Amino acid sequence: MNKRSLFMLLWLLNMSAWAAADANQLLLAAAGLGQEQQMMALLAQGADANAKNGAGRPALVLAAFNGNARTVKALLAAGADVNAVDGAGNSALMDASAFGHATVVEALIQAGADVNLRNKAGIGALKRANQGKHSKVIKILEEAGATEEGGT
Repeated sequence: MNKRSLFMLLWLLNMSAWAAADANQLLLAAAGLGQEQQMMALLAQGADANAKNGAGRPALVLAAFNGNARTVKALLAAGADVNAVDGAGNSALMDASAFGHATVVEALIQAGADVNLRNKAGIGALKRANQGKHSKVIKILEEAGATEEGGT
């Protein structure tokens, strides 16, 4: 391989990496804003369903935080890790529980979310739902086996 061919190959590989990074950043924005169609198009173009933003927050956590049930379900269908956590150890289930997003909580539990996962402070989804006084979410979590002590 001559130098020019090698240079072109390296340039193309670098451009592909930039395009993937851009697609992942757009995916994160779409997930957080609940833009399901844009997110689906980005996933079809190769964006990573498990992409994380600069603060370490996965796309699924961003979608759950904002109560976007359709984007949560789409990310899960695309292979997002249901138990992925951000830098503080918060999962999508914890954030959805904290803000009373019952539909999202149900979708995450159906997808296999660990209802007793704890963040770095030792707080889980049930305690966060209790702190927010989200009775519907509390009931869903308790029926799924969540407890405020113990867990993983």
